[in-house]
Amino acid sequence: MIRSLFRHVPDLLRAIPPWQMTVLIVLTLMSALTEGIGLLMLVPLLSALSDGQLAAGLPDWAAAASGALASRLGLAGLLALFVTLVAARAQVNFRLALVQARSQYAVVDVWRSRIYRALLAAGWRHLSAMRQSDNISLLIQLVDTIGDGIFRLLVLATSVATLAVVWLAALALSPVTALVGAAGGVVVMLLFARFRRRARVLGGAVIREVGALQSEAQESLGALRLIKSHGQEDMAALRLAENVGAMRRAQLAMIGTTAGSRALLLTGGAMVMALVVWIAFAQGVSLAVLLPLIALFARSVPLLDALQTGLQHWAHALPAIERAEYLLAGAQAAREPDLPATPVARPRREIAVTGATVRHAGRDLPALDDVSLTLPVGSMTALVGPSGAGKSTLADLFGAMFAPDSGGLSLDGVMLDGASLVGWRRRVAYLHQEPVLFHATIRQNLTWARPDADDAALAEALDKASARFVLDLPDGLDTMVGDAGRRLSGGERQRIALARALLGDPALLILDEATSALDAANDAAIARAIAALKGQCTVLVIGHRGALTGLADRIVTVESGRIAVVKPSAS
Repeated sequence: MIRSLFRHVPDLLRAIPPWQMTVLIVLTLMSALTEGIGLLMLVPLLSALSDGQLAAGLPDWAAAASGALASRLGLAGLLALFVTLVAARAQVNFRLALVQARSQYAVVDVWRSRIYRALLAAGWRHLSAMRQSDNISLLIQLVDTIGDGIFRLLVLATSVATLAVVWLAALALSPVTALVGAAGGVVVMLLFARFRRRARVLGGAVIREVGALQSEAQESLGALRLIKSHGQEDMAALRLAENVGAMRRAQLAMIGTTAGSRALLLTGGAMVMALVVWIAFAQGVSLAVLLPLIALFARSVPLLDALQTGLQHWAHALPAIERAEYLLAGAQAAREPDLPATPVARPRREIAVTGATVRHAGRDLPALDDVSLTLPVGSMTALVGPSGAGKSTLADLFGAMFAPDSGGLSLDGVMLDGASLVGWRRRVAYLHQEPVLFHATIRQNLTWARPDADDAALAEALDKASARFVLDLPDGLDTMVGDAGRRLSGGERQRIALARALLGDPALLILDEATSALDAANDAAIARAIAALKGQCTVLVIGHRGALTGLADRIVTVESGRIAVVKPSAS
């Protein structure tokens, strides 16, 4: 546990601004000092209430200080000072809670931004191998758990500081009694190490089950049409209920461990306090010392509870921290070179992948094995073949999404690398089977590809994509498309996505199963739009056996990572 604090905490706390950390430390110390001083105020109060009779049993420094305060302030003044100290501590704790919350949010915000930027900067080969639910879990659930762990750690620091001041006050009143109480507190905390280890194991279980629930919910919501068409609503509900049940069992086990350890700790703390009082009484400690000691040790028990609870919450957060660090390290290791995009001229003759071999981690056979293919500029090529044959991998090479392990991409015989690959990527547009539309207006979705496009340019792109229906909508370009474009039909979404692709005037347009989920009318509409591009834009079609394939100049069959057949289209 201590090793984990030294390993993880410095990096996490670096997210907190230095000035905020300074305020946090100052307020923590002020909270602890006002707590200790407030409890020590019981000594002069007891002295004033007994007209100084109890002062005889106090240590010399305490007797002198309490006598001076009692004679100078009197009972009313001492009570006013006590109330002032309590009020001051309440105000300090109020400010401290706000700063602790801001510090927690600072850690969460910095880590969330850091992780998201790492994912954005990672290479496509790494990103395409990740589950999207893992990324969502990383950005939301794991980071929030880390933030909660940091908050608990800050509260724990306050408890430690306050406990130290309380024990120092007790030490000043009765060294032997205070040392016995401190030793008892340390023994109690050591005995509860098993609960903290258990909390770490259960924390990992909670992280796994919450992630599983998130994955199941995401997949189910994305497959609502499939679920309803096959009448599998009850099955889907049952699967989600099973995930919820597993998550709740893990959470309740965690809560049970925390609550059980807390009950035992409070009992153990009370036993230690009773032992301390018995020892003090047996040693003949005066009432003037014994009563403040009882108050100090009574305050120590909930502080020990807060310390134990904070350590258990930290143990619960550790699996989230380690998981986030693992995923972040993977994304950072796969980071693409930070190169500016070098402008690349449109090719005039050909776009070629030569001798390309691509191997994916964990697979024996390469995704592509020494593949060479040339796309004449202005031509249309269709890639066909079984699932997993390497069609999408080959298309990603033409789109410069990543470089092959061997071989390369060239334009008019000039090999691309580094910044020129990034520059070529800007000249390539993709149209996928499931179009990506944001919950925004049609205008905002279109200008994602070209922010400076005016209405005339948008109308032209829509016309090229057979999507002029947009201009006839009541709100036209300012129509909200809904979440993932759900307010539009599949064919309408696809044609808007095609318009966005064409708005950037791509040199290469890649259609990845772009019409496989559409009806014949929409398939034909997109085919007409693509046919009009012949000679203006190089088109690469993946996996179609329909209208688009019939338009292709040639059909290339890919099997087991190799090009098996290249033949002209029957059209």
